[in-house]
Amino acid sequence: MQCSECSLWTSLYLDGLLNEEQVARWQEHLTQCRACREEWECMRSLSSILAAEAAVGPVPGLASRVNARLQQREARRRRFYGSLGLMVGTTGLWAAAAMAMLTFLLVLWQPLIRVLVLEVAPALFEHAWITLVVLSKALGSVAYAISRRPTWLLLPGYVILALAITVLWTRVVLRARQPVL
Repeated sequence: MQCSECSLWTSLYLDGLLNEEQVARWQEHLTQCRACREEWECMRSLSSILAAEAAVGPVPGLASRVNARLQQREARRRRFYGSLGLMVGTTGLWAAAAMAMLTFLLVLWQPLIRVLVLEVAPALFEHAWITLVVLSKALGSVAYAISRRPTWLLLPGYVILALAITVLWTRVVLRARQPVL
């Protein structure tokens, strides 16, 4: 028997997994090999120390706490998907109701629709077009000014200026807009 095989058989002997013939061959090798005998003594003493110690188990109540957390997680997941389904369903119902109301209004109030489409909508589109033209001219001026001065530090100032002009123009348009009847 070689020492590597004896080392393996030492572990198997401690676990009680060797037959009588293997035990005899193993013991014969131990009587002849001092290194394997010392290894056997170390493993036997370590095994007895470990056998004397109490086995460490899980903390009491660990399984119930883990199960409770898993149930809480599953309940949160079900609530989330239930809420999401309710929200999607409700949105669909509101959209259907809005379409029904719009259809109802279109059928009952056709003269009002005609007035809105023929008189109010063109004025709104005209105001929107004028606003877009003015904003595009302002942005063009900013782009031109930036291209003429390569100083990158001026860029944040131009951006703030463009935002301020946009906000002020929006306020002017909203205040100047009068209801058209």
